[in-house]
Amino acid sequence: MAPTVSINLCCYNSEKFLDETLRSIIAQTYKDWELVIVSDGSTDSTDSIIKGYINQGYPIVYFWQKNHGLGYSRNEALKRSSGKYIAFIDHDDIWLPHKLEKQLPLFDDPEVDMVYGNYYQINSDASKRRIGDRKKQPQGNVFRSFLKYYPVNLQTVMLRKSSLERLGPLFDPALHVSEEYDLLMRLLHNGKAAYLDIPVAEYRIHNAMESIRKMDHYPVETTGILQRLSKLIPNFETDFRKELRYFRAKIAYWQACAEMQKGSPEKAREALSPFKFVDIVFFGLFLLTFFSPSVWFLFINNRRRLLWT
Repeated sequence: MAPTVSINLCCYNSEKFLDETLRSIIAQTYKDWELVIVSDGSTDSTDSIIKGYINQGYPIVYFWQKNHGLGYSRNEALKRSSGKYIAFIDHDDIWLPHKLEKQLPLFDDPEVDMVYGNYYQINSDASKRRIGDRKKQPQGNVFRSFLKYYPVNLQTVMLRKSSLERLGPLFDPALHVSEEYDLLMRLLHNGKAAYLDIPVAEYRIHNAMESIRKMDHYPVETTGILQRLSKLIPNFETDFRKELRYFRAKIAYWQACAEMQKGSPEKAREALSPFKFVDIVFFGLFLLTFFSPSVWFLFINNRRRLLWT
């Protein structure tokens, strides 16, 4: 008999945090789940950690593949998922015990395609923790709102599998840092979301994260996502003109981050200049380009939730 929830976990050389992640899944108060793990060519002890849990009899579907990247791996996990709902967790993050139990009832509304929730940000060794969402996030038809500000942390997301089946293309394997945004925005254009205003996960921030290591991918990938949405949605540019202006300012911000990471404040300033009057935040970022990259990233790291990273 198929489980109610299929939990998708994609990992690559994940020995540092994986055991803690797996223990947080095992500790769920809701028990009707399967864990679908795709190891994307791991060469460390990831394999032996996973097999240790399999040998204990936990409901784990495990697949090892040659390295193909995260988008490809997420699709492979979905192929092997038999549950009515799909939940996601990454190899360095943690679920709180009530995560599944609290979110599943929100699917009692048949129009809900996605449930997401609040979360904590933690540092590498989990010695510090702060709330992710300081205010309640939108529900219902959230597409327009998410163009301007995208508050979703994938570790909190659950999807109705039947909603994915009507979507067509799933995760884009060509995307390295934006594959979830691309999929969820296509889903939510004609779908609805529900939000749980309590933390259900701990999201670990550390320097080995893909989103930090591959920051320079954001401008190119998000520009491509806008082009795809433009082809998918009639009158996209006119109906969402105000939101798209803001979104393109965010793309300029990501480009500025990449340039600052390279030690090029002048190029960062050039990227932000056309958008410095879109919002006071972008004007402040523009002014910060006159300082050293270390000052820039000190501000960014302290205001990460404000700056949509």
